[in-house]
Amino acid sequence: MIALLQRLLVIFLLAFIALPATAAEPGKAPAKTETKDLERLVNTLEDPAKRDAFVTDLKTLISAQKGAKETVEKPVGSQLLEAVSDKVESAGKELADAAATLIDLPQLATILRQAMSNPETRSLWLMVLLKLAAILAAGLGGEWLALLAMRRPRAAIETQTTDGYWVHLVFVILRTALELVAVAAFAAAAYGMMTLTAPAHQGQVIAIALINASVIARAVTAVARMLLAPRVASMRLIPMTDETANYSFVWIRRLTNLCAYGFLLLNAGLALGLAQAAYQLLLKLLGLLVGLLLVMLVLQNRQHVAARIRGDGNGALRQVRGRLADIWHILLIIYLVVTYGVWVLDLPGGFEYVLRATALTVVIFAVARGLIEVIQRGVKRAFALKDEQKRRFPGLEMRANRYLPMLMTALKVVISIVAAVALLEVWGLDIFEWLSGPVGRAVLERVVTIALIIAVALLVWEIISAAIEQYLVGKDREGNAVTRSQRAQTLLPLVRNVVLVVLAVMVVLTVLSELGINIGPLIAGAGIVGLAVGFGAQTMVKDFITGFFILIEDTVAVGDIVELGGHSGKVEAMSIRSIQLRDYSGQVHRIPFSEVTTTVNKSKDFSFATFDIGVGYSEDIDRCIEVIRDVGTEMVADEEYAAVIDGDMNIMGVQALGDSAVVIRARIRVKPGKQFGLQRAFNRLIKMRFDAEGIEIPFPHRTLYFGEDSSGNAPDARVRLIDARTKKPDTSASSTPAKRPEGEARSADDSAGDAPTDG
Repeated sequence: MIALLQRLLVIFLLAFIALPATAAEPGKAPAKTETKDLERLVNTLEDPAKRDAFVTDLKTLISAQKGAKETVEKPVGSQLLEAVSDKVESAGKELADAAATLIDLPQLATILRQAMSNPETRSLWLMVLLKLAAILAAGLGGEWLALLAMRRPRAAIETQTTDGYWVHLVFVILRTALELVAVAAFAAAAYGMMTLTAPAHQGQVIAIALINASVIARAVTAVARMLLAPRVASMRLIPMTDETANYSFVWIRRLTNLCAYGFLLLNAGLALGLAQAAYQLLLKLLGLLVGLLLVMLVLQNRQHVAARIRGDGNGALRQVRGRLADIWHILLIIYLVVTYGVWVLDLPGGFEYVLRATALTVVIFAVARGLIEVIQRGVKRAFALKDEQKRRFPGLEMRANRYLPMLMTALKVVISIVAAVALLEVWGLDIFEWLSGPVGRAVLERVVTIALIIAVALLVWEIISAAIEQYLVGKDREGNAVTRSQRAQTLLPLVRNVVLVVLAVMVVLTVLSELGINIGPLIAGAGIVGLAVGFGAQTMVKDFITGFFILIEDTVAVGDIVELGGHSGKVEAMSIRSIQLRDYSGQVHRIPFSEVTTTVNKSKDFSFATFDIGVGYSEDIDRCIEVIRDVGTEMVADEEYAAVIDGDMNIMGVQALGDSAVVIRARIRVKPGKQFGLQRAFNRLIKMRFDAEGIEIPFPHRTLYFGEDSSGNAPDARVRLIDARTKKPDTSASSTPAKRPEGEARSADDSAGDAPTDG
């Protein structure tokens, strides 16, 4: 025995020596080791027999501690199954006792019949019933008088119309306070009558149960009426239709009456001598009835709630919301069944835990929803612009509220995350402990880093985009719009798009890196893929290179009138790969830069409106030139045309001696792209002026020469005349070949209506 004690002492000494200094209790110094104990330990270790015995004792103690640990630390599932098994066994015993009680019901009925046959007992219960009726009548009378006295104030409150939310809330609370005063009047009158009537013990217990149940039911109904206002829609705090409000109010009142009256009357029966087994059975049946009513309520609202959950079918979570909308009622019914099972089995603290978690869940959802509504209204009010500002700056509201939807989404996400974390805490998942650990801290650090990266990228993009937009639509000191060059209007939007692409790629790569993904192979793979695509898409590379130099050289810009790639029109848009034209008929042409070999810009810096005017050979050329110069001078002096003309008319002279006319060329320098309209206006004016001056604008005509024979005579020409009305040959005309004198030409008028020669 002494040897065993010595060994145990050595074990404890070894344990104290092996403990690190940090494991000592705060505020206490480590235990001091005696010299004798150390000498005894050395002796034990030096003696082989003692040392073997010491090792054997250590192994025995280790095995004992492992067994104790395995016995104490059972899995949670095993503990739960054992608890459920015990509760099922106890529930079976309770059901057996309840069944025995039910079997004895005929005997109890016989005993009750015998008791009621006694005149004294019958008169006693009759007196109890009369006193109960008097107590309830007094309570109802007091409530009616209170409602009658407060009818006018209540009507005045219900007819009030207010615009402010808080003023409306005050009136709703006042209206509810009047209803609670009526409930207090009911309780005061009922308890007063009970004091006056002084019923027997049985009657007093039943009266107290009925009064308390009525007070609880009326108070809950008053609160429900405050929120739903089924009769007065203007006093309703929760926005909903009248039908939904009345439906909800009916179900709240139904469940409240059942729970309040059922529970208190059962407790009254227990106080009056009801057996514990019968009480537990009836209480479980009451809970089952409430659960069945809740399941009925869930099934009745299955489609309506599913439509609300599903929403409009858009958004990033539409599939998840659609799946939840299909199974939400099943999940809720399972929750009701599990809750009822926990309550029936009477697991230690189980029902209280579920009830508390459920109540906190409802509170968390309500608070989160209320915060979202309040923040939405506050943000809209804070970012709202006055009507005067909207009129003065039409685009200010769009620019000022550009990121408002993103801000609202971010706030909703933050509130949802906080609510989710709170729900996990409520249901026993210690998320805060996990977040405080190394893994949680690492996740939080990466989430914060990613958020900062996205915020910085958005800030840089907004600064660059705002600077480009401000430059393009800038105004001078006097408030007049500054017209930027077409090159700037073309290149700056492209620069903005390039910056957007670069920022997006950098943000994606940085976020992937923060998520722990090695982006080195990704970048290398992208380079290889880019090289392969470059070899396989040489035309596209050619598009990019050609377009880059066209943009840098400012050959073509948006708004120019050009001719390229076999198409002509006005440049509507340009990218780094192609150019978009719209021709006169409105057709859009998209031309890759690789197909552009030459460009003809008809509106670069300035343009010339050129005119080729044909006059008859019989006209005086100098006189015609003077008339043309006069028309040009008139156009320069005209306000309608002077805005686009940059100089006087320049007459180049006779351009050509045509087949039927002498062509005189002239031109006027105009603003870029304005030459076409001026050409049409000049043609109109010159036609009118030539008509007034009697200057001929000849029709095109052709001279036919049949040649000569060796004698100098023209050959015969066979002519066939066709009747224009019958389309048949004219037999009255001579078919003799006609001879034309030498040198006589045939005019266009002479050949009108003739058919082609037969040869």
